[in-house]
Amino acid sequence: MPFGNYVELTDPKVMRALAHPARTAILAHLQDHPTATATECSEVAEESPSACSYHLRRLAQLGFVEEVPTGDGRERRWRSLISGYGIPKEAQDRPEVLAAMRPLVRRWIEHSQRVIGDYLAGEHRLEPVWRKAATFQQTNPRVTPDELIRIGEQIQKVFEPYQEREQPPEGAERIYASFVAVPWPLKERAKRRSPTGRSTSRGKR
Repeated sequence: MPFGNYVELTDPKVMRALAHPARTAILAHLQDHPTATATECSEVAEESPSACSYHLRRLAQLGFVEEVPTGDGRERRWRSLISGYGIPKEAQDRPEVLAAMRPLVRRWIEHSQRVIGDYLAGEHRLEPVWRKAATFQQTNPRVTPDELIRIGEQIQKVFEPYQEREQPPEGAERIYASFVAVPWPLKERAKRRSPTGRSTSRGKR
């Protein structure tokens, strides 16, 4: 089981509901902030406050967020109830799950690309120690499907002690870490089987 209040998605209806870009943006925002209003979420979701109110209510129905009581009751604040979500491997054998997870995966990739793009745009303003700590790696090992599943599980275990601790050390900042590993597309496989095909491995920093 992954760390924290991690939700394993098996219901295609829930996956389709989460595939909405505004909802994935809202969840990501709430994971970085203790609470937020619909107006605050609208800035990251790029939708109106009223639309974000609807999305927050829908996320609450799904059990992903909850409303936080306020003293004066004049503003509605929300907080996340989860640390993350994913689709267990055993559920992905069902055709209806595969169909529902595709748009969700696309949203995740789009969000990842946006975060990395924002980092690169503002990299020059970061302290040198953080620029040096940032890591971009790419490698092309030959593995079996079972081995690739184990690699993903091992990466989760590496992050668990850092994700769960309540008192991070001084100087700690939230980072964005993602792992993508997919089989080479068929056209690339053909190239790599040719006599001139070469495997590459490179990293930054």
